[in-house]
Amino acid sequence: MSAFVKIGLGAGAAVFALVLTAGQFTTINTGENGLYVGFDGKVKNEILTPGIKYDGLGSIKVFNTRKITVQSNDLTPKTSDNTIMKDMDVVVTYSLSPTSLFDFYTGYDMTNHGVSQNGQIELMASFIKRLITSAVNQSVDEYPALEVNSSLDKIQDTIKQNLNLALEKNNLAGRIQIESVVVVKADLPGDLVAAVNRVVTAQSEEKEQIVKNRTAELKANENKSLASTITPPYLEYQRNEILREAMKNGSIQKILINGAPVLSIGDGVMPVK
Repeated sequence: MSAFVKIGLGAGAAVFALVLTAGQFTTINTGENGLYVGFDGKVKNEILTPGIKYDGLGSIKVFNTRKITVQSNDLTPKTSDNTIMKDMDVVVTYSLSPTSLFDFYTGYDMTNHGVSQNGQIELMASFIKRLITSAVNQSVDEYPALEVNSSLDKIQDTIKQNLNLALEKNNLAGRIQIESVVVVKADLPGDLVAAVNRVVTAQSEEKEQIVKNRTAELKANENKSLASTITPPYLEYQRNEILREAMKNGSIQKILINGAPVLSIGDGVMPVK
């Protein structure tokens, strides 16, 4: 091998080593996908799958595609009886089709995306959040205020249906999948809660009074029945029976003093009335 060839190979190896040194490696975890961005800022339309990827002179943007959570707080939808909810919080979880990453990243600006706590771009998060507001308004409008909290399961299903309809209208069906919808808070306005509490208290007091009146009525009827049963002849009969039993036992002796009947109990003397 000539010296020229050796020098050429050495130079090539040096350039390759320089490229490796200049670049870095990026890990794409399960549930994530990536896009390669060249040093010139151009995004390559090729989906990177989970694994360790070499950046080269460019960079790799990693996106969560399996489970993205968006929480929309302080919503104030109107119910079917025109009550404005005080506060409703809704959490929506969605996933993205990896084949749509390039279109989402290059075709929608950052006003449609969100940013997670670790700085990762959450594709279409803000877009979904806007759809949530509309879907909640449409769903809650089907129920009166006092039935909202007892109908949350149905409302959640309706919100999900309305979100899917909105995605379909925006040609995003199949590219974004709504996985779950959870209403974590549904507070009624304070004046309505106070009014309901007053009604419940009044009903409770009314029921308590009805019970008291019924109890008093039953007791009065019982006393009336008892009074009609215990007549003077009946009392006289009972008294004579008690005296007769006592005299059999020898504990009471019947005597006469000046023609008046008298009972003797022990050493004492009691007149019989």
